[in-house]
Amino acid sequence: MPDGNHQELPAPIVLATILIAAENERRRLVHLLSGGTEEIEAIANVFWPLIVLPAPTPPHIAIFDGTGVWTRTFRYTLLPPMDRVHQFLDTPSAAADFVAQARSLVPLFGHDPGAERLTVEGFLPVDPPLLFDVLSHSDFRSDPQVPHAGFLPARHDAAWYRDVVSNMQRWLDRFEQDLATLTGVREKVVLQVARLTAEFDQAGHRLEEEVQRQRVDTLRSVEEEIQGIHGRHQQTIRTHLEGIRVAQAQSVHAQASAATADTLTQRAKHRQAESDHHVSRARDAERTARQAERDVEDLRRELERVQAQERTDLERSISRASHLEQEHARRLADAELARDEFVSVSGDLLKAIDGQLAARSMQKNLLAGYFLPLTSLAQVRVIWFPLWTATLRGPRGVRQLVFPPMQVRTETGLVDTLKSLFGGVVLPLEPKTAQFDKVLRATMEESLQKDPWLSVATQELTRAADVLADPDLIARFDEGLTELRSAGWINAKQAADFRKAYLTRTTRREGAPRPPGLPAGAAAEPYQPPPPPPPK
Repeated sequence: MPDGNHQELPAPIVLATILIAAENERRRLVHLLSGGTEEIEAIANVFWPLIVLPAPTPPHIAIFDGTGVWTRTFRYTLLPPMDRVHQFLDTPSAAADFVAQARSLVPLFGHDPGAERLTVEGFLPVDPPLLFDVLSHSDFRSDPQVPHAGFLPARHDAAWYRDVVSNMQRWLDRFEQDLATLTGVREKVVLQVARLTAEFDQAGHRLEEEVQRQRVDTLRSVEEEIQGIHGRHQQTIRTHLEGIRVAQAQSVHAQASAATADTLTQRAKHRQAESDHHVSRARDAERTARQAERDVEDLRRELERVQAQERTDLERSISRASHLEQEHARRLADAELARDEFVSVSGDLLKAIDGQLAARSMQKNLLAGYFLPLTSLAQVRVIWFPLWTATLRGPRGVRQLVFPPMQVRTETGLVDTLKSLFGGVVLPLEPKTAQFDKVLRATMEESLQKDPWLSVATQELTRAADVLADPDLIARFDEGLTELRSAGWINAKQAADFRKAYLTRTTRREGAPRPPGLPAGAAAEPYQPPPPPPPK
């Protein structure tokens, strides 16, 4: 409509639109194949069954696609062996033991031990908006319809679907038990981590206090030792220094005496007096000076030795303090590294457990999400969803088309889509929702192509409810064509062309030989669905 609002069309227009769409699709394939003899075998308005079962937790329900178009597989990740885990958590351990055992458990939780799979046939997608679109255009009934023309049969009986719901609940119970087990394990790990963290912190405080106390004691001891070293060596140094002073004084006096004796010897010779005792004095003084100088050198070397010994003793004392500081630093570093390793391993273990919890929660929620809180459907057993189906038969076999519930299309932005949908002719109908076109129609046509049981059941149902067998078809078709022409959707030539095609098809049907034993004017037998395949 020009204002963009949707409105329902009268039944003749809907019928005419569906017939034209089927004919266009037939011609499109014939054109692509450069000829061919594909013909429309039957067109029918059918009802697709949705089975409604109560969930174990009222008022939730489960909705199944009775024809098995959709199949969903759920995954249950197996739990890792828990005996080691419980033994580890139920036995209090020291921090070092906890770290070693926790490190060995991380791969246990991080490794995927495999999974079981639950495949549910016929699970209608519960993701909005498709589900609510289907429900909003369905006929709700409290009792299932018996199979007859127009109503597709369910692939399985009600007991089969009840068993599936029970099996789903058993899986949910398994998930709940696993989540409870893993939650309990996580809580115990958290308690162990909290206990050991407190022990680490207390041990760290005690170590810092001990280190500080030892540092003070060591510094005091070293200071006393340094003072003792200074005291011991200072007396020796003073003695040696006094010896050097005395020796230097002796050397000076001896040198002076030797010089005086030399002078007196020279004077005595000048006077021609006795000089021997002056020469002897000079020699004695020189010997004394040389001995004093040797004593000075010896005392200096001894002084250097004493000073070196003092440095050595001082350095040894200081080195002892340095070694103690290194030991303190190493102990503090080891404690910090041990705590860091404990925190890291504990975090890895908790993350691994959280990963198991998250995986199971996701798997559980995915499965539980198919139990819907729809109170309004608590008393409903079957929902019938209306569809138009068409069977086309040609050289390549059978094709089946699906037309979901339609509505008046908007005039803007949909011409190309409708041309693609209806084979080049712009018609006034479009699927009521995009999900009906992109998800439902495409999925059902693909299933009809791949699933022999569904294909045969739909073909026979379409033949049983075939509108082409209606003696008033051409009159109703003419009424719809007239409305389409008046609204400008098709022209007179197109209307005549489509009318001729279906008139020829109807005439051909009326002239076809009747099955043996069926008198003229007799009605066809009620539709009997083919037997369903055995449950998967």
